[in-house]
Amino acid sequence: MALDAEVTTLVGKNESGKTAFLEALHKALPLGDIKYNYVADYPRKDLVRYRPLHETKDYQKTVELTFRIEKALADKINKEVFGGAEVVAAGSTFTRETTIANTNSIGFQFNQQAALAALQESLGDLEHKEEVFDGAKALADVLTRIEGLNLAADSKLANFATQWRGRAIKENGWELVEGHIWEIYLSPAMPRFLYFADYNLLEGKINLPALQQRVGAKQLTDADETAQGLLQLAGTTLAELMSEQGYENAKAKLEAIGLNITQKVFEFWKQNQDLDVEFDLKGDPRDVAPYHNGLNLYIRIKNRRHGVTVPFDQRSKGFIWFFSFLVWFDAVQTRAATTMPLVLLLDEPGLNLHALAQADLLAYIRDLSKQHQVIYTTHSPFMVDSARLHDVRVVEDNVKNGSKITGDLAGSSDESVFPLQAALGYSIAQSLFIAKKNILVEGPADLILLQHMGAMLEADGKPGLGDAILVPVGGLDKLATFVALLGSNKLRLAVLHDRASSPHQRLEDLVRQKLIERKRVLDFSMFLDPQPSEADIEDLLPTDTYIAAFNWAYAKELNGLVLTAAELGAHPRVIERINQWLKTKGIVLLKDGGFNHYRVAQAMLPTLTVAALQSTELARFERLFAKIGEVL
Repeated sequence: MALDAEVTTLVGKNESGKTAFLEALHKALPLGDIKYNYVADYPRKDLVRYRPLHETKDYQKTVELTFRIEKALADKINKEVFGGAEVVAAGSTFTRETTIANTNSIGFQFNQQAALAALQESLGDLEHKEEVFDGAKALADVLTRIEGLNLAADSKLANFATQWRGRAIKENGWELVEGHIWEIYLSPAMPRFLYFADYNLLEGKINLPALQQRVGAKQLTDADETAQGLLQLAGTTLAELMSEQGYENAKAKLEAIGLNITQKVFEFWKQNQDLDVEFDLKGDPRDVAPYHNGLNLYIRIKNRRHGVTVPFDQRSKGFIWFFSFLVWFDAVQTRAATTMPLVLLLDEPGLNLHALAQADLLAYIRDLSKQHQVIYTTHSPFMVDSARLHDVRVVEDNVKNGSKITGDLAGSSDESVFPLQAALGYSIAQSLFIAKKNILVEGPADLILLQHMGAMLEADGKPGLGDAILVPVGGLDKLATFVALLGSNKLRLAVLHDRASSPHQRLEDLVRQKLIERKRVLDFSMFLDPQPSEADIEDLLPTDTYIAAFNWAYAKELNGLVLTAAELGAHPRVIERINQWLKTKGIVLLKDGGFNHYRVAQAMLPTLTVAALQSTELARFERLFAKIGEVL
């Protein structure tokens, strides 16, 4: 399975194997001392079978990692080892296998003959050069031949042999050149995995002497690691906080720390910008151990809106998590005293965060990915970047073969890809409202008929939709819900709905609650003269034309039967008259009755031209679009 170079998102049901995958990666190349324990980590159902193999050192391979050599590193190797010749290709790969016993092996190969040719070329026109390289299969053969010539110790060929002999790695399996490249170039560039979970949360107060003691004894807890991250983010040290510096100096330092932390945290935390982080430093002999001994660093959050401060650990779980997460990772590479690149493994990040706060977290993860590759698991659609679905991998548990991770979304179960579907649905819903002016209509038939008539009138120099967009919402009930949800989003909304015999109660409630102005609630009956008690968009169109389109769209299902205008009843809505005719004839076109309005509307479009419509019929739509322009 290939991972994205920046961020990879793993989705899947509970117990599908997402956490197990992260833990396996973490222990394969950890930043720290964590290792596999075959009793705890080997699949329990197979442990009895495997134990004898382990005891005879027939270790089970646990993780195989494949790494790509980027162009900058390949160029560096080729320049420094092969005199600029392209022996190690950019994009070539090598593997690292790790067993359950924490042993590992490297699979790294390249063209030996190309390497020898490049090394030979780098020696220029030296005497014996052709002789020692001719027919050699490996550099070791060349060095043996040079040593057999008994050259002066200061000769260039002898120096060449001495230099390469000194580079030899004593571990088995390494050829001279591969071993040198591995030790000097590839091994230092290998990333380390770093895992973050909820137990890394920051505490609201930190006893500095106890922390100093644990630092000295190298017995740091996960919370201590986060506390150290806080100090680093603040630009201070444990020793500096504990030094005797006088009240004014201490106060100035604490205020500077608070301002620095506030600026960094609230660059990403957008949920409440009225907060400040404040620090206090004092002893409290009445507190419980260890806080009764020496200085404590207190972290408090001030709410500027209310003018009060509260202890950090009394804020919401989401804020505590986000704050801890940010201080943990802000400078983790420096804190760990490593120049090795890091791959960050995040298991279910942001579980306690509101949906919009999860968007803040995604923004911070994207920022982190500029420095570190990130792999995280999630169930939340708001933690899936709908603009980067190609970064998502699905994790599924197969009874026979165990957990499988794949980028093939089409072959994955509905349950596994549900977060992706939800994220995509949310994205589509957001992208519908791309204009300031939005006309909510009930269904897709309304959409295509209004679009067609608007475009036709605009081509004739008359008002149409203009810069407004039509948004089909799927029925009158949902239409009211859309207004309630979106009316406060600084969007200009108008509703254009079918007119029933009695007003729709939910729409009336929205008007009373001032979520939408009454003038923006339109129905199709307004544009008919005389105004009927009920009307759909189809009633603005010529009845004969609509009936002809119905007969054409459903010719196969009607099986030779043709509807005529004379057979329709007296209902004010043409759609209801057709429904009654179908019922009388015993014709079932849809399981729930009625017919597909979109199908008939689509069949009708070619017949709706300026030439084919009467002036009174065109005037209805002219009034409709003029009214929309007026209310929007």
